[in-house]
Amino acid sequence: MSLIDICTTLALDVGLPVPDVVVTSPDRAWGEALSMANAAADELARRVDWGALHKAVTLTGDGTNKVHDLGDDFARITAGVAVTYQGGIVRPLTQAEWASLGPVEGFPRYFLLESGKVTLWPFLTTGETAVAQIQSHNWSSAGGAEWMADTDTALIDEDLIAKGLIVRWRRQKGMAYDDQEAEYESALQDVARFDDRGRF
Repeated sequence: MSLIDICTTLALDVGLPVPDVVVTSPDRAWGEALSMANAAADELARRVDWGALHKAVTLTGDGTNKVHDLGDDFARITAGVAVTYQGGIVRPLTQAEWASLGPVEGFPRYFLLESGKVTLWPFLTTGETAVAQIQSHNWSSAGGAEWMADTDTALIDEDLIAKGLIVRWRRQKGMAYDDQEAEYESALQDVARFDDRGRF
């Protein structure tokens, strides 16, 4: 389902004329719908650890106490086993716990996550690698976190995006939305369970 399909679903639900275009439309209503569709998709990417948004990031050592960048699309570390080294689990530490450790080279046992970056303790020797499991916030087929064209699709459940858009539209316009919101939340629970990465 593309953006134009999602907005057609909105139009049929709330009594708007079915749009010919959305992204380039001069109509204020479709500008608002585009903004709300982006917000609905952002919310879903934030609330569920979708398998399609999961990534494994390789952390390569250079023999220094390197801070490893997890990428521009980093949203969060995956719940559960987030960082591994040679099949072993690297455990997270708080900043207070981390402050008690001095840098040393060796077999990583702990990690510190700060602002989309990971530091390992002990740090990796040159050429050694660890792996971080992350969730990306880039849900659009265009490669980012927003609709760029009417034909763009989403990497996450588009029926849920449509339901979320309808709830946002109805609430913002002062229309009844309780039934639609209940249906949206129920569908979200079901789909997240099927995706097996539920995070609420």
